[in-house]
Amino acid sequence: MNKKGQRIISLRKQGKTYGEIEKILNLPKSTVGWWLRGVKMKKSIEKKTFKRCRNKWSRNISNYNKVYAKIRSEEAANDRENHQRRGYLEIKNIMLNDLKLIGNVLYWAEGNTKNRHLLRFANSKPEIIKVMMKFFREVCKIPEEKIKARVHLYPTMDQNKAINYWKKIVDLPKKNFHPSQIQISRASKNKRPKNTLPYGTLHLTAGNTEITCKVKGWIEGISEQVIKLRV
Repeated sequence: MNKKGQRIISLRKQGKTYGEIEKILNLPKSTVGWWLRGVKMKKSIEKKTFKRCRNKWSRNISNYNKVYAKIRSEEAANDRENHQRRGYLEIKNIMLNDLKLIGNVLYWAEGNTKNRHLLRFANSKPEIIKVMMKFFREVCKIPEEKIKARVHLYPTMDQNKAINYWKKIVDLPKKNFHPSQIQISRASKNKRPKNTLPYGTLHLTAGNTEITCKVKGWIEGISEQVIKLRV
């Protein structure tokens, strides 16, 4: 047996893996494999080698998963963005009758349908509030002076900042705003994070008995027509 073979076998019996021997001696895998035919390690060294290899595999898999998880996350984000973009492009030319349906459905879901004399609607999303204001103005034909707003806040929030924010959203003068309502959530025990609803919730009241009843009638009509719908 030449020195090369002796060195290969010696390293193997020390617990080195095939790959480690290849790198140490700068030999091809076939040469290492040929010399190690039938060579066995002591059980104690074999266990240590197996444990070391298992730990290395575990680290490699963990590192791979971290890198691949980031790639998958980016791919998923791109997919969501593309789906959202395609959905956005499908919506074109909203007409007044469309706004009528949209406004009524929003009110049906989020408004106070039990009130008989005023339309009452509350939400924290500015986009929804903007749609409802357009519904009140363009569909319900409610005069500006008949639309009132009140900001509901938590003690940690800046009241003036919130009011100014909602004034721009609804495009109403300050005189249309009732005094803000400060409320403490029993669940949060005054520990609500500041970044949760940073401008609170806007509560709108609008119209009169006539338009309130009319909206209820529109909602009933929408419900009935949808149930009858044949696709």
